Amino acid sequence: MPFLAGQKVTAGQLNRVQPVTYEAVGTTTQDGPLTDADVTSCSVTFNTTTANATAVVNCSFDYDITVATTTLGSGRLNVDGVGESRYATFQQGPGNASDRMTAAQSYRVILAAAGSHTLKLTFTVPTGMRLTGVYTSLVATIYEVV
Repeated sequence: MPFLAGQKVTAGQLNRVQPVTYEAVGTTTQDGPLTDADVTSCSVTFNTTTANATAVVNCSFDYDITVATTTLGSGRLNVDGVGESRYATFQQGPGNASDRMTAAQSYRVILAAAGSHTLKLTFTVPTGMRLTGVYTSLVATIYEVV
């Protein structure tokens, strides 16, 4: 909603004009097999004051191969307990046991209700692959409507 000419603006409206950022970084290396596991410490919880706030989230997942085999690792954003449909993935065919990759993914999600929200990263890795937490992170920017 735009400000109108001559309108009195409240402090609450002005506070919502600026975006707010949050960051979380994983802390633990987690070896597979794991399915839809939480990235340790890679979560942010915050409050919005209006409905339909927008969260723009950039995240990265650091996959490390430990066994020379065919592997596929995936990670995604979880918003208030629901996984988003897009994944950051890394797949290796038969090959090198020392391959590694940091895969990125970006999201733009609408937070329909005002109140508390949690953004966290989850991942899946098979045997022979690990997720390196200290190189896995999310950065979220929250935009609220006036």
